Amino acid sequence: MVDHPDKYDYSRAKVPGPLTLEMEAKKLEKKRAQKAQRKQREQAQREERQRLEQEEEEKQQFAALSDREKRALAAERRLAEQMKNGSTTLSNISRCWYCGESLLGRIPFHYLDFSFCSTACLQTHRRAQANHT
Repeated sequence: MVDHPDKYDYSRAKVPGPLTLEMEAKKLEKKRAQKAQRKQREQAQREERQRLEQEEEEKQQFAALSDREKRALAAERRLAEQMKNGSTTLSNISRCWYCGESLLGRIPFHYLDFSFCSTACLQTHRRAQANHT
């Protein structure tokens, strides 16, 4: 179209205008922006996946602890709250006593000194304690 502007009827053929250097630069810039956005989304997804994997690992570790170790963690949490020392950071210690699920942002079910994420965990723990004794 640029080389032979009068050779064909480009408007009747519905051929868009010729690409100029400016238009090519805009397309290239748009592609670069899209690529940058895609990389940013992928990075955010990777970080979210790592956070979920870490949470799941902490959950499994907490569930594997004995009752005595769980009580010790709860005591450490209370001590840390009393000290209010910002230099030491504790991970999420508020967890379901039975399965280890995080209780942050949830209303836990309480039974004696235990906290549970659901009534199913509470009932399972009570049955296990009844069978244990």
